[in-house]
Amino acid sequence: MLLAFLVGCGSPVSGTWMFRVAVTAPVGDECVASVTHNLVGAYEPVASPEDLAWTTESESAQSEQVFFGRVEEGEEGAVLIVGNASLPGTTDGKGHWSFAWTGSETARTTNQHATGYQFIQSVENALTTTLTGTLDGDTMNGGWEEASQTVASWAESDTWSDDAAAYVGATGAIPTGNYLLRLDGTGVEVPATNTQSSYDCGDGSCSLTVNEACSYSYDLTGSRTGFDAADANWTEDAGQPAGL
Repeated sequence: MLLAFLVGCGSPVSGTWMFRVAVTAPVGDECVASVTHNLVGAYEPVASPEDLAWTTESESAQSEQVFFGRVEEGEEGAVLIVGNASLPGTTDGKGHWSFAWTGSETARTTNQHATGYQFIQSVENALTTTLTGTLDGDTMNGGWEEASQTVASWAESDTWSDDAAAYVGATGAIPTGNYLLRLDGTGVEVPATNTQSSYDCGDGSCSLTVNEACSYSYDLTGSRTGFDAADANWTEDAGQPAGL
């Protein structure tokens, strides 16, 4: 997470800074996941109740991360360079700065058989990195945040021919069994599936979407140093990782 700020001559934030990030252990569930589908009678597994006879406590701590950053400002705001990536920055004119970038990618695959069977899979990934800070003379106080989101979706024909089944199989390709359960004829929980010859879904086509979002935030402080632009080559690689 080495940083190099670029912001211009005459700017109140110009210069080389040493930053500290207080990387802390997660205090709870940093990720939230949700599942949506249209399979009839299917449901997500229910977590087993905790055994109240057991009590577990744990604590952990680690040293801060330290890195150097070079700052300059242009006519259209600022840019924060993190390694080889650049994060455009803005200021409210009152000493508060925000640098952020969202990287994303999408992928989609469609398989279709001449008899009418269709399978569609799509994945969307996004990662947002944000650094914020309020300048007070030669010090800065703010935060570092990384937030990610993954949305995976599948759609598949509810029934299909024997010709398509020779390639797809009798239970199709949509991974419902990884996320959903259903009761069989004897009342036993089994992984939910989309079968070739039965109507398992409500709309003539089966669909499943899994959405997972994670967010990690840490306190950040910075102090201006006496290093200049000529020191950028070595300060880019200087610093300390969090912990050992």
